[in-house]
Amino acid sequence: MPSEISIHDLHFSYPSTPSSLPRFRVLKGIDLEVERGEFISIMGPTGVGKTTLCLALNGIVPRSTGGTIKGEVVVAGLDTRQHPVPELASWVGIVFQDPESQFFNMTVEDEVAFGPESLGLDPREIRERVDWALTMVGMSQHRHRSPFQLSGGEKQRVAIASILAMTPRILVLDEPTSGLDPIGKAEVFRVVRELKQREQMTIVMVEQESEKIAEFSDRVVVLHDGKVALVDTPDKVFAQVELMHEIGLAVPQVSELAHLFNTRRNTRYSFISLEGAHQVLTRSRSENAQHVICNTTNESSSTSSGHHRLKTEPCIVTEDLWYSYNGEVTALRGIDLEIEDGDYVAVIGQNGSGKTTLVKHFNGLLKPTRGRVLVKPATRNLQPATLKDTTDLTVGQLAQTVGYVFQNPDHQIFCATTREELAFGPRNLGLPEAEVRRRVEEALARFDLEEYADIPPAVLGYGLRRKIGVAAVYSMRPRIFILDEPTAGLDWRGTMELMELIGEMHREGHTIILITHDMKLVAEFSQKCLVLREGRVLAYDDTRAVFKHSKVLRETQIEPPQITALAKQMAPYGMPDDVLSVGEFYAAYCGRFWDELQL
Repeated sequence: MPSEISIHDLHFSYPSTPSSLPRFRVLKGIDLEVERGEFISIMGPTGVGKTTLCLALNGIVPRSTGGTIKGEVVVAGLDTRQHPVPELASWVGIVFQDPESQFFNMTVEDEVAFGPESLGLDPREIRERVDWALTMVGMSQHRHRSPFQLSGGEKQRVAIASILAMTPRILVLDEPTSGLDPIGKAEVFRVVRELKQREQMTIVMVEQESEKIAEFSDRVVVLHDGKVALVDTPDKVFAQVELMHEIGLAVPQVSELAHLFNTRRNTRYSFISLEGAHQVLTRSRSENAQHVICNTTNESSSTSSGHHRLKTEPCIVTEDLWYSYNGEVTALRGIDLEIEDGDYVAVIGQNGSGKTTLVKHFNGLLKPTRGRVLVKPATRNLQPATLKDTTDLTVGQLAQTVGYVFQNPDHQIFCATTREELAFGPRNLGLPEAEVRRRVEEALARFDLEEYADIPPAVLGYGLRRKIGVAAVYSMRPRIFILDEPTAGLDWRGTMELMELIGEMHREGHTIILITHDMKLVAEFSQKCLVLREGRVLAYDDTRAVFKHSKVLRETQIEPPQITALAKQMAPYGMPDDVLSVGEFYAAYCGRFWDELQL
C-alpha cells in the first residue's frame, strides 16, 4: 500500500527579501514516508523549516510563497506540483500556530461553514459537516459566539473544526498549543487523538512539547540543518538525550532523569512517561539500594530552602486594583500586591485569568478602573525614590523604569534595521547620541546580534526577532523588566539562552516579572509565583511552596513540572514532594531517600 505522504529529496529556498540579500535556503533534501492513520510529530530548532515543510504538503510552498523548489511531495496519491492549492486543500488541512490568522467571520458557525461553502456544496451537506465538526471538537454550544471572544484553547478548537468541515484525510497542525495554558493544550491534544482513533485521520503536528509528543505520537521526526536527522518512535528518539540537546531540542524530564542515572550509575533506564518512570524507580529501589553510593555534595537538594534573601523595599504596589474592559468584562477583581526590588516573579494562571491585564498596569498601558497602582520611578541621583501613582505618570515616563516585552515580537518591532530598533527607545528617552550609540553596541554584543545589526528584523527568524525585542527594551535600561511569554515558539536551546540572559539581568539587580505557561521555566528560574484565577490572586509565595500546594494547583488546573509530579507520586516511599528539577530528584533519590529505604 502506498504511503499517505511521500517526500523525496525535497529542497526549498525562499526568495530573497530585500533583493540584495541571498536566497534563504531552508530545506536541503528531506526524505520522509508517512503511513495512513499515523500520528507524526515534527520537532526541530527554530528556523529549521518545520512550517515550510507543512506548507509544502498542500502546495502553499511554493505556489503562494514564491521561491525555488526541487524534489517530490506526494499526498494521498497527488503530486503537489501538478495539482492547485484549492484541490489539495480538500485532502490536506492545515491549522496554523495563531488561530486568529484564519478567522474572519462573525460567528463560530459561519467560520466552520466557510470552507464547505467555498467548495460549492449543497446547504444541507454544509449544515451536516458543520454540526459534525463542532461536535468533534466539543464546540457545538459556542456556535453562535464570535470566534474572537473565545479562550486560546477554544479558538484553536474552532480552527481545527473549520478544517475538519473540509473532510481532509490529512490534518497538519503547526505548533497548535504554543502559548496555550494547560487546559487549552489538553483540549487540542484530546481532539487530535479522537480524530486519529475515530476517523483514522493522518496527523502531522509540529510541536515542541516533548512530554505531550511522547504521550501521543506514533513517530517523531527531528529536523536539523534542513534535513531529517532522526525519525523513530518517541522512546528511541528521546533516549538520545545528548544528541537532542546538541540539536537544541528538549526531551521529557523523565528521559533526562534516565540519562542522568545511566551516565552516573551505569543503569540502563529508558522511560519517556511519568508512569513508566514511577514503575521502574519504585521497583528497582529495593533491588539496588544496597549497591548505591552517591556523593551528593555538589548536587542541589530538594530540602533546600530555595531562594531566600533579605526583604527589600517594594518597587510595585497595587491596592484594591479592579479593571474592566469597556465597563463590561471585569478582568481584575481587587488585587492587593507588593513586588520588591530585585524580585524574580513568575505570573501564572489559565488564559483569561488576568495576567497580561495586570502587568499592563505596571507600565501605564492600562489605568485602574478602581483602586491604584504605585511604582517606584527611576531617579537620576542617589536619593531614594518614592512610590508614585501610575495615573500621575505617562507611559513614556514609566518606560524609564518599567520595560515591557510583548508576547509577539512583531507587535513592537518596526524599524528598518536591528541597530535602529535598539536605538529607538534610548533616543526617545532624550539621551545624548553618544550614549544611545554606546547602549546599542552593548545590547548588540550582549544578545549576540552584531551580525544582524544592519539587517531588517522583519526578515529574520522568530527566535532572532524575539531576542531583538528583549534587547530593544534592555537598551533603555529599565529597572523592572516585564516579559510576556518570552519563550513561546522558541526551541529548547533558544529558550535556555534567552532565560540565561534574563537571569543575568536579574543578578545585576533588575526586577523580573515573567508571564509563562512553561512550568519547568517557573520552577528553574523564578523566586516567587503569583497565581491568578478569574482576576484574583489565588496564591503569592515562594515557587517551591506554590508547587507544593496541591489545592492551588487543582483549583487553577496548572500542571507542575513532570519531575515534580514524579516526586509527589513517590512521596509515600520517602521522596520529598517539593522537588523542582531533575538534579534535585536525582540527589534526593541517591542520597537521603536511599538511606531511609535501607533502614
